[in-house]
Amino acid sequence: MIEVGNMVQSKYRLSSGKEGNLGLVMDLRNTGGTFGGVVEAGDALAHVYYPKTRTFGWVVAKDMKVVA
Repeated sequence: MIEVGNMVQSKYRLSSGKEGNLGLVMDLRNTGGTFGGVVEAGDALAHVYYPKTRTFGWVVAKDMKVVA
């Protein structure tokens, strides 16, 4: 289960075969509707900070794994 403060990484690999960057979960939100068919109603979104690139991004929580 993902919680705020967890270190996460995508369950999927990049096209080059590398694993995704590590990120820190800053916020969690439940969706009430759909967003262009990408996110199902009721899916949790995680606001993740990626220290390597110094960027933030919203990801579907079920597509991430907790590494620390």
